[in-house]
Amino acid sequence: MVMYKYNSADNHLDQRWVPRGLWQDRVAAKFKDRAPKVIDVDGTECWTVEGKVISGRDGGTADGRDNAKLLDQFFGRSGARIPEGSLPPADPELLLEHLDFGNVYGYVGFGQTRKWDIDDPDLRHVVYRVYNDWVMELNAHDPDRLMILPNLPVFDPSSVPGEIRRLAAMGCKAAEFVPFDGPEPLFHQVWEPTWEAFAETGVVFAAHIGGNVKTTIPPVDRGERMAYFSCAPFSLARPIADITYCGALQRHPGLKVLFAECRAGWVPFLIYWMDRQAEERPGLFKDTGLDMLPSEYLRRQALVTFEEDAIASQMISHQDNILRDILVWGADYPHPQGTWPDPSSIFYKMFEGQGSAFRHEVVYARMSRFFGLKGPGAENIVSLDEITADGAGRTREHASFE
Repeated sequence: MVMYKYNSADNHLDQRWVPRGLWQDRVAAKFKDRAPKVIDVDGTECWTVEGKVISGRDGGTADGRDNAKLLDQFFGRSGARIPEGSLPPADPELLLEHLDFGNVYGYVGFGQTRKWDIDDPDLRHVVYRVYNDWVMELNAHDPDRLMILPNLPVFDPSSVPGEIRRLAAMGCKAAEFVPFDGPEPLFHQVWEPTWEAFAETGVVFAAHIGGNVKTTIPPVDRGERMAYFSCAPFSLARPIADITYCGALQRHPGLKVLFAECRAGWVPFLIYWMDRQAEERPGLFKDTGLDMLPSEYLRRQALVTFEEDAIASQMISHQDNILRDILVWGADYPHPQGTWPDPSSIFYKMFEGQGSAFRHEVVYARMSRFFGLKGPGAENIVSLDEITADGAGRTREHASFE
């Protein structure tokens, strides 16, 4: 019998794991030449779209000769079953097996299609719609556990509310909204119908760190790339402030927002400083029309994810720190920096002295409520009380992978 300890609110279905025929098998004939496909470039298999080769890590494919190498790179030391030729994040049965292996029940998965720079808006809509339909097919294998996120076409704000409602009718619980790709920032009036659609349907607004489609990872010269990665979590600071101070959360108390892979240690200061504006600039604060402080809206309607965060660990010992109310775990599966399949020793250090009820709240219960998960039977849920400093004594009851 599988015992579940965790829900994971940040995971990934990178482009390398998407079957190469996805778009070529589904788009109309007039789009085939320019739609995403895999070609050979100097002996390397690469994704292309509109004839442009997608460079870097996002441009590779695991559905081919490099499969064994990539499987070993991402899963080889986990102990989980990895059949030759498999695409684990894109194979719902194998994905569920991997979740069971890590005692994880619910899964939120971010994709990469939104990182592709597509010039033709009609083609871009088609690419998004094919991807969205496909991930909803994957989710249908276990709709209570799998929430692989469709990508909302934020490059065309007028189309987003309709897509939210279409996806909701298919059973969608959450969708990715990329705040960096829209023609207007989140505080702009153009997004009001989108906030209405999210609130009306209950679909969760999910945003991930990053940049817009034209953002590229900088070169390694003179530490530029290291500086870029060091600052990556803070890319969500302005979207958090915008969606709160524009009044979207006040006008739509049913609007739920998830900010993923932003880590957590810096978030309390941002929210504290947002609250301080009410004191420092009372006239401007009155003009916003907010009835409560920003922290109160975010406590009510937002979550942020962490993988492993020593600074957040220091903060949650303070009973009034907002992290105690908005923090949830994300495994970052299958990325190497992630904490799947066994984060138990990390949690022992992070939550030492906090009590089993609080630990369970952060790593399991809070996400269940936020996404409306039915969950397994009570007999299949186990708390983290068994954790010891070295990770020994943990329960790893899962299906056989021999």
